Amino acid sequence: MHKVLLGLDIGTNSIKAVQIAREKSGKHLLAAGYIATSAKALASLTTGDEQELASTINRLVHDMKISTEDVSASLPSSKVITRVIEVPMMKDEELTSSIQWEAEQYIPLPLSSVKLDYAVIGNNTENTKMKILLVAAPITIIEKYMRVITLAGLNPVALETEILASSRCIVESYQTLENVLILSFGATSSEIALTYNRTLIYARSLPIGGNTLTKAITEELGFEIAQAEEYKKTYGLEEDKLEGKVYKTLEPFFKSVLTEIEKTLAYFKEQYPKDEIKSVIACGGGAKLPGLVLAITKNFGIDSQLCNPFLNLSVDPNILPILTPDMSMYTVAVGLGLKED
Repeated sequence: MHKVLLGLDIGTNSIKAVQIAREKSGKHLLAAGYIATSAKALASLTTGDEQELASTINRLVHDMKISTEDVSASLPSSKVITRVIEVPMMKDEELTSSIQWEAEQYIPLPLSSVKLDYAVIGNNTENTKMKILLVAAPITIIEKYMRVITLAGLNPVALETEILASSRCIVESYQTLENVLILSFGATSSEIALTYNRTLIYARSLPIGGNTLTKAITEELGFEIAQAEEYKKTYGLEEDKLEGKVYKTLEPFFKSVLTEIEKTLAYFKEQYPKDEIKSVIACGGGAKLPGLVLAITKNFGIDSQLCNPFLNLSVDPNILPILTPDMSMYTVAVGLGLKED
């Protein structure tokens, strides 16, 4: 019996959705689409704004003609705390009972206000300690998303962070790549993550996103928002375009991202001295910034590419050309749609 799931990525600027069927013959993309989001509705907890967000989701899935109500949705990574911690080696039962105490040291929120989840992601070389991926999501955020999805006439079966979904999508899409650095470039924030042996082992959020860059162009070059957005998408980090004006405006922000990538690569080398990161995969709506992928390759000498989340999915050849220009934007949604029980 095949299973059909709707992956719903509720972003700041847009909501992306994909419907994926898992069958014996493989994984099939049945539908995909996106729609603009009201940033105010996303940030608000008022009933009217939640209803507006639900109506937007409803409109999207109606246009996509989906055949399932079961939804796996993303929680905004900027609102969720993700930490990799080390604890002494212990059995599963012991870990379950001690995780609350461990979490108190790393989560800067009252534990009564968050929902905790964790996964064992490996041991240290001496096998004396375990590495744990710890995730804490505020209960108010979880409850809001559950309400909105239900209001949209859908059935929320799973909620998880954007970076967990992105890493699942990338691991599934690029099965020959073992160790990958992921740069997820969103509208209001970005994330840098590492997968080791196809498992997420590190994630860090940065307060730089596509909207940050648009705002910088608006202020520096005196453009209206719409025009600044257009210039960003057209010229990006290409130094030889428009006398380098856009590049010079964006360069300080890009340098901050490069610094974080450098720190992350150093962390990996320290943790796994015998291994190396051979690939950088850029995903998210902001990853299409002209010159971004090439600049990462030039700076670190590591093969860098834009994520194609449809690589290991069977996709109708008639719709693939329509999806391809925006493919990196669907990374989170595809990862959500691939979530197993």
